[in-house]
Amino acid sequence: MGAAPSSPLASLVIDLDTLEEGAQELAVELPQAWVAHALSETDAVVPAGGAARLEFTLQADRTLLVRGHIDLRYEVPCARCLEPATVDVGAESDELCVTYVPADRLRSWADFPGAKTDGAEDKEIEPLDSAELDEIGYHGSKVDLRALISEQIVLAYPMRALCARGEACLGLCMRCGFNLNESGDSAPEACPSCGARLDGADALGPSAEDSTPDSPWKRALAKVVDPQD
Repeated sequence: MGAAPSSPLASLVIDLDTLEEGAQELAVELPQAWVAHALSETDAVVPAGGAARLEFTLQADRTLLVRGHIDLRYEVPCARCLEPATVDVGAESDELCVTYVPADRLRSWADFPGAKTDGAEDKEIEPLDSAELDEIGYHGSKVDLRALISEQIVLAYPMRALCARGEACLGLCMRCGFNLNESGDSAPEACPSCGARLDGADALGPSAEDSTPDSPWKRALAKVVDPQD
């Protein structure tokens, strides 16, 4: 995705050597340009930035517990009418709760072969995959939370979103693409733009302009029925 735009997010790189034990709070602004970069491979539109409100707890064994909430909204196309639909990242991702541990400790858990199981013909338990552990490893004395925040923003992107109309959204005409929400009728029977029936009854039939006895549509259909003509 290229280099990310510069942003005042240095405070999301936590230096454990300067962090006191116990709970500490941090509020960080998420600039619009940085959020847009995180979503650059999607069709989301980011009208404004947001904020991350976090709480750190450093334990004596260098384990870092991170809790918090992301206050951010962006827009994606409505699945029916393609108008903007709002995505609330905080509502989608709920509260953050992530544990960071030194990478060597995480690796030792993943590589531990386990004990032999009873009656399993000396087969050993498969080592744990580090991805299966509910922890994230870090190297050195610093923990960079920017990747975590960026990941949460992208994960909030919905499989399907509706505009502010919700289930009342009428969507687009399948024939001409007219936005049926602009028809002025809560339940139109036909598209006011092209006249197509919205129940699909005429989906396979000719349009109004092809209803003449010798229309191009009927001539094409005749060739399909009788290819010798």
